[in-house]
Amino acid sequence: MPDSYKIVASVGEDELRHLQKKDVKEVDVIEVRLDLFSRNYIQKEMKKKIKALGLPVLFTYRRAEDSSVRSYVKLFPEDVEGIIKDFNDNANYLDIELNREDTIFRNYETLNYRIIYSYHSFKKSILANEMNQFIAKSKPVKKKNPIYKFAITPENIEETADFLNDIKLLSKTHTMIGICMGELGIISRVFGDKFNSSFTYMTLGEPKAPGQISVDTFKKLRADLFKSPQSSKESKED
Repeated sequence: MPDSYKIVASVGEDELRHLQKKDVKEVDVIEVRLDLFSRNYIQKEMKKKIKALGLPVLFTYRRAEDSSVRSYVKLFPEDVEGIIKDFNDNANYLDIELNREDTIFRNYETLNYRIIYSYHSFKKSILANEMNQFIAKSKPVKKKNPIYKFAITPENIEETADFLNDIKLLSKTHTMIGICMGELGIISRVFGDKFNSSFTYMTLGEPKAPGQISVDTFKKLRADLFKSPQSSKESKED
């Protein structure tokens, strides 16, 4: 597990059902995509499974028009109230969409979760001044210093570079996550920490967003982030 640059693994019902602790040993946070779960699983099985994994959880709900994968079923606030109450702790996270007025998570600003305010565009990039406008309009929350996530779709490598440098600039005053979706954005997922992006999103099964790679692939590309206990001990002795 990296010392910094947290790995978030996005899962739907099929993955979560079969995950074991050994499968998530390189993961920092499990992102539970509630839109990819059945109502029955959320209400009857989810709590026990998440607790068994023993990792912080990030609850996300994407509407069909805001996702690249097909939802199981449309959910309502009452469908998720129980599971949200069960994990109401500042070690866990809620994803709230910046470009939507409504959310499935009622009164989220009063809860103990760390809030990730997110913006997604599957068609274009976004400029620094536009990101600042979204940040300025975001609602104050109980746990101060929310995290701001911007996931965009660049047209070319120049847009990727501009976006990542804007993330680095904004990170001077905010905790930021910057992701470029699609093949052009692989660099943002693998080397986002070089631009002060705090989290990167991976998959433990089928990708949940364009350009998502597996945790195993990330580990091969960024072996420098994964230090074994033995190597850490040797470095201290040196």
